[in-house]
Amino acid sequence: MQGRDTDGEVILYSALAVAPDNGTVHHVLGLLYVRQCRMPEALDALRRAAELAPDDARFGYVYGVALHSEGPVDEAVAVLDEASTKHPYDMELLGTLVAINRDRGDFASTVRHAERLSNLVPGNRDFRNLLDQLRTQTGR
Repeated sequence: MQGRDTDGEVILYSALAVAPDNGTVHHVLGLLYVRQCRMPEALDALRRAAELAPDDARFGYVYGVALHSEGPVDEAVAVLDEASTKHPYDMELLGTLVAINRDRGDFASTVRHAERLSNLVPGNRDFRNLLDQLRTQTGR
């Protein structure tokens, strides 16, 4: 907001010099690169963050979404699926997998993820309606 991304980048590089295996620093650097439209560098930093901190669902989510925005959809789905396997109760991961799989026409995966989402919050009408709609569309 203050136009000091260059200063931030210098600080992040300094942090990496001290703690090169810190997933959070790589994640923040990746977000900085996204903001600067430096997507190859962003993807590298976000991938590294997800690798270094697999227990942080957000890192896998952000990396998967960034991959999806750049085009390798199969790779994005693989990253999101892996993160969802490690974090089976993360609704953001599941919702994203529902949307991406639906858009790419993989309705079996869409229904599977929608079922998981609906089971997480059984009283949620929106999730139930989504699942019912998907089952109607796919005949399942």
